[in-house]
Amino acid sequence: MTDTIKFKLTNGDVFGIYRQTLERYPNSFLAKLIANETNSSFHSRDADNSFVIDEDSMIFSSILTYYRCGILTIMHDDLRQAIIDKYMLPQVHSASSSSIKNLSSNDEPMYVHISFEHASSTSAQTKPHPSHIPALHGCPFILTHTSSYRSKDPIEIANYLICHGYTMEQMDVNTRSILMKRIN
Repeated sequence: MTDTIKFKLTNGDVFGIYRQTLERYPNSFLAKLIANETNSSFHSRDADNSFVIDEDSMIFSSILTYYRCGILTIMHDDLRQAIIDKYMLPQVHSASSSSIKNLSSNDEPMYVHISFEHASSTSAQTKPHPSHIPALHGCPFILTHTSSYRSKDPIEIANYLICHGYTMEQMDVNTRSILMKRIN
C-alpha cells in the first residue's frame, strides 16, 4: 500500500502526494518535514493528521509538480528563487528558463510550458523553443520573429498539442499558463 502524505494550507486547500515521491529529494524541506513527522516541535498538524503549511495554493501546487516531474512552473525569477531557497529544492529545471537543453529533432520533449509572451501580450510562447518541439513543426499557427505564436491564446496551442501526443498536466487559470506532458 502506498503511503499518501496530506498537506493542508492555511486557506483550507488540501494537497496529497505519495511519500516516496517526496523522498526523491531527501534534503528538501518537505522530505525533512515528513522524516521528522513524529517530532511535533518540527511541524504542526490538523485534526485529520495533515501537515499544516502557510503557502499560496498555486505556489504549493507548483512545488508538488516539481517533486513529481522535476520542473518548477513558477515564472517570475525572483519568486522562483525564493521558493527554491525556502523549500530547499535542488537545482531545478524551470519552465521559464532560457537554458533548457537543446533537443534533437527526433527527441520530443517530455514537458512543454505554454504562456503569454508577456503580461500585456496576445501572443503565446512555448518553453522549450518551438523548434525543439517536433509536434509543433508544421502547425498552422504563425510564428513571429520573437518565437511566439501571433494572436494565439495558450489554450489554442495546448489543444493542438493534445491532438499531437500531449496531455494537459497543469493550468493556471489566472495567467493562462499551461504545462503539457508528452504521452509515451
